Amino acid sequence: MNSRLEVVACLVLLTACSQALVSQPTPTSTAIPTDTPSPTSTPHPTSTPTHPPTVAPTPTIELPPVTSEFLTDVGMLSYDPFDNMNNWQWDRQTSANNNGVFEMQGTSFWASNLSLKQHLSEGEGILLSFKVRSANGQSEFVFVTGDWQTDSFRQFGIYNHTRPKADLFQGKYGLGGNDLYGNLNLHADTWYNLLMAIGDNGEFLAVMWDPNSDGLRAIYNETIGERWTGKEWQFRPKANEGETLFVDDLYRFSFGEIK
Repeated sequence: MNSRLEVVACLVLLTACSQALVSQPTPTSTAIPTDTPSPTSTPHPTSTPTHPPTVAPTPTIELPPVTSEFLTDVGMLSYDPFDNMNNWQWDRQTSANNNGVFEMQGTSFWASNLSLKQHLSEGEGILLSFKVRSANGQSEFVFVTGDWQTDSFRQFGIYNHTRPKADLFQGKYGLGGNDLYGNLNLHADTWYNLLMAIGDNGEFLAVMWDPNSDGLRAIYNETIGERWTGKEWQFRPKANEGETLFVDDLYRFSFGEIK
């Protein structure tokens, strides 16, 4: 009897153990993370290529062909379109810069004038555009040096008359006012071009022409002498009472010789 009970007890115990083993959950293994291998070289970011800003080229300013007819080795020094008056000394009471054109109202005793700040010397000259209200000879373009009414004074220029005329002074005395050589007659409210140049040995040149017809010209070329050499010159447009002078587009240039 006891043996059977022992056998039964053993079977019950074995069954319980078997169930416990089956129902016990299988442990979930936790994976240990592995380190990501470091790259053997440091990568560089890809940069977008850059390009320098595009700069518009400065337009080449060429002087009219007339200059090379009278001068050798002409080279540009500066150009003034009269969009401001930084290069000039001028009387604000009688003159104005209107839309890039300088307008000079003449006053008595030739008191109205416009003076280029940069002085010129031998081998330099100017070229500009101009028109006059009346062409009565009461305006002029001149190179001057020295003090007025003293022995040091010199002036070379032209009167803007219907027939352009010479305008020379040495010291206290005028040296002449003859008509310029050529076939140009000035008309009121008409644009003209003017070239003036200072050569070696006291030689000067002035050429005035109609830009719509280069064949219409007035020319003044004279060698005055050694008393006119080695000086610094100031360029001045001037107007007397009763005249209005308009000036635009001034070129300052260098050259080799007057032909």
